[in-house]
Amino acid sequence: MLKSAIFGRKKTSAAATTAFGDFYNHWLSTLTTTLLPQLRRSLSSTSVSPSLLSIQVEGMHHHFQSYYAALDQAAAADAAHCLYPEWRNSLERPFLWLGDFHPYLFTNLLRSFLDDQDSSEEEDDNDGYNCSAAAVKAALEKPWHVAVAWRSPSKDLTSKVDQIECGLRLMVPALAARLRHAQARFVKRVGSEWGINSGAKAAVEEAMAAEMDELVGVVVDANRLRRSVLADVLTATSVYQAAVFLEAVAGFFAGFRDEKLLKEFNDCGKNID
Repeated sequence: MLKSAIFGRKKTSAAATTAFGDFYNHWLSTLTTTLLPQLRRSLSSTSVSPSLLSIQVEGMHHHFQSYYAALDQAAAADAAHCLYPEWRNSLERPFLWLGDFHPYLFTNLLRSFLDDQDSSEEEDDNDGYNCSAAAVKAALEKPWHVAVAWRSPSKDLTSKVDQIECGLRLMVPALAARLRHAQARFVKRVGSEWGINSGAKAAVEEAMAAEMDELVGVVVDANRLRRSVLADVLTATSVYQAAVFLEAVAGFFAGFRDEKLLKEFNDCGKNID
């Protein structure tokens, strides 16, 4: 009886996993073939209006929010499959944390723009004419507002980035600890019920359901953290900064599905073996 119950659960989970895998592929296709090209065209246009760019930024933000909302629903159906997602390829998996890319992705990308600005200012001080000429040449290849989007970021922005990073340093270890404790309780309770009740279907299923709720909660809270960080970044930045940032985030998601890059990565693993 227990065997049939477990395999019945597997069939349901497999169906849910396949459905979410299809959703993610469609979601990513929309991101890479529609939203990202539109944003890049606007960022390279000399005549784009801030209002149009703001609409596109909001549209891409909504696209990411819809993905995390769907991931919440998938976690409620089967948290285990979200923690170890089969729809992710071998190149993506090392970057995953509690069901999706680590929230440090957002702050690391954001910090890279700030650090690049610090580096360029240092180079300007050390090698004034040559570096300034190179900067001007690079700027001329982009619309002015885009080229200077991260030039001299405000103290309010850098302070907000510091606050976001501080929040992550508190929340990430706490969520990781919750996951460890939830997994330990899951193994202990299910193993105990299995031994005491000799694998009785009802007792084991009850134990599995009770402990699975906490795993679902961990994944949902991790998604809430990702959504919060993304929203905080977009709130703290100007429309041009937000557009450049979202272009980088979308490029990160899309880049892992590059067939040539994935093949090279997989071939590298074979060569090591």
